[in-house]
This record gives sequence, structure tokens and C-alpha cells, in this order.
Amino acid sequence: MKKWMLSLIVLTSISSAGFAQAYIEFMPNIGYTFDDRVNDYNTYGKINGSLNFGGSVMFNVNRRVGFELEYNHMGTTSGAYNYGPEQTAITSGNLRIDNILFGPVGTFNIPGSPVRPFVGGLLGASIFSPGSYGVSNDTKFTFGAEIGTNVYINPWFGLRFKAQLLAPVDGSGEGFYVGNNNNTTVAPYGGILQFSLNAGVVIGLGKLLPEMFERRPARPMYRRYYAPYPPY
Repeated sequence: MKKWMLSLIVLTSISSAGFAQAYIEFMPNIGYTFDDRVNDYNTYGKINGSLNFGGSVMFNVNRRVGFELEYNHMGTTSGAYNYGPEQTAITSGNLRIDNILFGPVGTFNIPGSPVRPFVGGLLGASIFSPGSYGVSNDTKFTFGAEIGTNVYINPWFGLRFKAQLLAPVDGSGEGFYVGNNNNTTVAPYGGILQFSLNAGVVIGLGKLLPEMFERRPARPMYRRYYAPYPPY
């Protein structure tokens, strides 16, 4: 009986959410970033997949356009390997990646539904911090994109699901350090792609957004007047 009542309350809250949304939304999230492989001439580097966590703040201009400031952290391991059937490791070590990003987000309205899909673009920086002694951090310009949906349970709370792809930009002759072996650093060249799936919550802060379009009252229907037939 209690489960049935709880389900009814949740469904009622979802159905009453409508298009309600706050001006500012705080969105903590957690997810998983998949493996990525970076090819070099005679070797290749690999960043192993790992959990990531972080959050973002959405500054909504209206219910269709907003600007998102995001921070994301991932602690993982990486290594450089020789090509060949054995794929022997040249070096390996810990690696921390911190992403700081900002960009516009467009949201799509589904009439009568609390589900609101979105798509966005991101620009910012990725900071690669190897765990090897004597190897400095490397900061790269990063661009990316995200797509997903918010599901609002009430005007101040919802769930967020998204897929995200980030691409740190490598200049000519640049790379990130994956570790060291006998004091010899290894820096594989090539582009890095970080694809992740994330889930989190949406917490509304501040006032609610007003209606985007003023609802006009329905115009009265006029019937054509016909004069009565004269009596015979």
C-alpha cells in the first residue's frame, strides 16, 4: 500500500511539472569515460576508462536557451606500448584529467511533458596531471559537444542524462606525458577523444522562468445573423 501511494505521489509531481524551470540550475553528476587510444609512429598510448564526477551550473536565458559552466574530474591510468603481438609496455602511470568548460545549450519543449531534451557545445581547457615524479602538468584547449535530456519531477528538482564527447586539441609536436621509465618521459602524439556517459540531478535555484509566450484568451466565435423570413 505504501509503495502504491509513493508511486502515485511521484507520478502526480511529474505530471504537474509542466515546463517549470528555474533561472539557475545546479547539476552534480557522475559517469564513466571510456578508453581512448593515441597512435604514434612506433608506439601507441592508451588512456584507460574510469569513473568521472563533477557538476555544472546552468544560467538559463529562457526555457530554450542557456549557458552551462562545467567542471569534470577523472582519475585513471595511462601507458605507452610497443606495437606487435606482445604489445609490451614502455611506461605506465597514474593520470588525472580535469576539464573546465563553458558553452551554450539549446533545450527542446515537448508539450505537456516534463521530459526536455537538450544539445550543447562546449569550449574550455583540459588539464592532464601525470602521477610520475618530475613530469609537469599539460593544459590543452578543448572543445566538445553534449546531448541528453532532463526529466523534471517538480519545478525545483529533476534527473539529467547525457552523452558527452570532448576533444583536447594537440598542436604540432605536442602531446601529454603518460609516465616515465628510467627517467625517460614518453609523450605520444595525436588527438585525444574522451567519450563519456553521465547521470545526475537538477536542482533549481532562484526564481522560476516566466512563460515564453503570453497566452491570449480564446477569441469568441461569431455566428452570421440571418433575418427571419417575413410571414405570408
